[in-house]
Amino acid sequence: MRINCGLQVIETLLLSKLAHFKDKYPDIQFEFISDNRFVDIVAKGFDAGIRFGSDVAEDMVAVCISQPMKMAVVATADYFQKKGFPSTIQELTQHQCIGYRLSNGHLFQWEFEYSGQIVKIPPQGQWILNDDYPTLVAAKMGLGIAYLPEELIAKELANGQLIRIFNEYSYTFPPLYLYYPHRNISSALRVVVNTLRV
Repeated sequence: MRINCGLQVIETLLLSKLAHFKDKYPDIQFEFISDNRFVDIVAKGFDAGIRFGSDVAEDMVAVCISQPMKMAVVATADYFQKKGFPSTIQELTQHQCIGYRLSNGHLFQWEFEYSGQIVKIPPQGQWILNDDYPTLVAAKMGLGIAYLPEELIAKELANGQLIRIFNEYSYTFPPLYLYYPHRNISSALRVVVNTLRV
């Protein structure tokens, strides 16, 4: 079964929820492809895709598989000790921010909810990556400030490896949806849908 995941962090979510398949459904083989471009899953031969609800085409069958994804702005205590804390979200442009390059070549802008508006901040800095996990590693190394899913960094926040700032302005992305082109699906995909459904 081929599933287009959209973002690498989604693969971890899928692995944790589907790990029991190795014993319960050993005949189902998975192939997860991470690609943050919009992909025509039918033309590319995928059984299903995963995207934020707002990004799923209206002609697809969509099943919610996660809670909304809250973002966090984080860095190490050492980074903040050396560079200081930004006092406003606009001051982030004066800091070493770890960027995220999308597959279309654009730099992902950090989004915040500020005074009832969505504010986008273009990250400036020496480091640009295209995967959340190296971004997390770079942040823990003190290379700069990162913008990451809260769920991904829960352990680092709890143990103090990373310090969170601007929590009051955190943006929350809509839930993730598994989507496919029609309701007549294989028994294998039906089991996956029923397992992932929130």
